[in-house]
Amino acid sequence: MSQVHLHKFQSPPPETPFAPWWNYIIARKHTDIDVQELRRVILIKEKEIVEKYPNSSYEYSNYSDGYTGLGPNSLTSRYSFFNLLEWDYPVIKDLHKNIKIFHDEYLKGTVGEQKDLPLGIRCWANVMRKGQQIKKHAHSSHPWSYLSGHFCVAAEDTTTNYFHPYNDNVEFIKNEPGQMTLFPNWVPHNTSKHKGDSERISIAFDIVFDAKNGYKSGHGKDPENDNTIPL
Repeated sequence: MSQVHLHKFQSPPPETPFAPWWNYIIARKHTDIDVQELRRVILIKEKEIVEKYPNSSYEYSNYSDGYTGLGPNSLTSRYSFFNLLEWDYPVIKDLHKNIKIFHDEYLKGTVGEQKDLPLGIRCWANVMRKGQQIKKHAHSSHPWSYLSGHFCVAAEDTTTNYFHPYNDNVEFIKNEPGQMTLFPNWVPHNTSKHKGDSERISIAFDIVFDAKNGYKSGHGKDPENDNTIPL
């Protein structure tokens, strides 16, 4: 099993009632997931999904790209219409398995092993062409916020950048195919500009928590119509 690398951020104890306090971890590890097969599958599905949900249609004209800046023509802007982990390919099942394993490792290294948590997951892909980048954004800041993750499928000399919530410090993590990253889903992040000629492809996911057994969307959607599946 690949070694887990931890980026720890912990403040000194606050000395006044108004001083900020933080304690969080960004974790990353390499996997043996077949990224070439994932790339092939995602590019096929990108075409299918964009054609199925055209932005020229009134019904789908108000796409949200999740504040990434990738725009209404992107696969990212259709993230609410599909869950990548439901695609019926062996490599997708392998990805799902690896996310579960890494989640359990993350918990053991932070808050300790947890049993029977009511967890769901939504998962999508980002396909970027030359000159594109993902703008600074965060996935959730709700009381039920939990964890988010990235998986690098294909990249050429780019980074994903994680911003400290209280100051201007940035943690730059190089995008390496096969690398998975986990972090609290309120941590703001962006990417550097993609300058390569081939597609830069990543998979993003939110692991969501709801003690009432009805997965909360984390971004204001109706949970009954959400595309979340069990982790």
